[in-house]
Amino acid sequence: MNDQPESNTNKPVLSGKKVLRFRSKSVLLLTFFLLLGITIFTGRWYYLRESVRQDERRQAANQLEQDFQKTLELKKSERKHPLDPILQIAYQSIKKMEATLVDYTAVLSRRERIGEQAMPPNAMEIKIRNPRKDQAFSIYLKFTEPESTKGREVIWVAGKNENKIVAHETGLLGLLRVVQPPDSFVAMVGNRYPVTETGLLRMMQKLTQYGERDRKHGDCEVEIIEEITVAEVTCTRLRIVHPEKRKPFTFHIAEIDMDMKRMIPIRLATWDWPQDGDNDQNPVLTEEYIYHNVKLNVGLSDIDFDPENPDYSYPN
Repeated sequence: MNDQPESNTNKPVLSGKKVLRFRSKSVLLLTFFLLLGITIFTGRWYYLRESVRQDERRQAANQLEQDFQKTLELKKSERKHPLDPILQIAYQSIKKMEATLVDYTAVLSRRERIGEQAMPPNAMEIKIRNPRKDQAFSIYLKFTEPESTKGREVIWVAGKNENKIVAHETGLLGLLRVVQPPDSFVAMVGNRYPVTETGLLRMMQKLTQYGERDRKHGDCEVEIIEEITVAEVTCTRLRIVHPEKRKPFTFHIAEIDMDMKRMIPIRLATWDWPQDGDNDQNPVLTEEYIYHNVKLNVGLSDIDFDPENPDYSYPN
């Protein structure tokens, strides 16, 4: 009889190195799935937050348009409000631009806050044709600042490409054309307004809409300051202050700097009410748009709003 213990040579034995590799792979897989879960959760949270913001913007714009149409029905004799001198200038500006301004070029610099986040300042070269009987509202943008967006181009022509923007990014993303509705989620990320809101005429139209709405809801403080230099242009500043934060007011302070010789706006800036604990001297800048080097009626043509323009960098 053999009393020797039974041999273990047929049993699998994991070496220390194999165990270590096995554990390392497990940790890597666990880390990967953890990061993937965090990424999905963060992306979903950002998507929901951005969707809510964009929905609120659309609802506010629709309500603003409805209020604007109602207030236009008021008789002139009923118009005795501090905002009326500013509205008069705005209507004169719109009337002149609609009658005489065919197209223009400029450099637009902007600062915007979206929610609690201040976006990086940016600048872009712009070409715009105003809507007229013989031409569609047309917009071309080429970003020049910051470096991360330098070279991005966006074209929108009312009624063309199913009313969608045609754009391209920079770097590797610039290899593809992006065709999206101007107010789509993708197009609106990082922007307070869709590209269709760009331009001098649209700025004044929105100003009158806000002004007509606000004049129905109590007084405000109005100041008209002459001889203000903005973007190397002598302007008249129209300043509006809503001291009290309440509906339907959307800003604490608004400033519109007008080139009164050409009757065009050069700058628009708005501020939110000071946050709790701040004093009245520290309102939060919400947005600022400045039009530099504005050249009127330069003779733009269809090729200026065509992605096939050889001077542009659109991919095939």
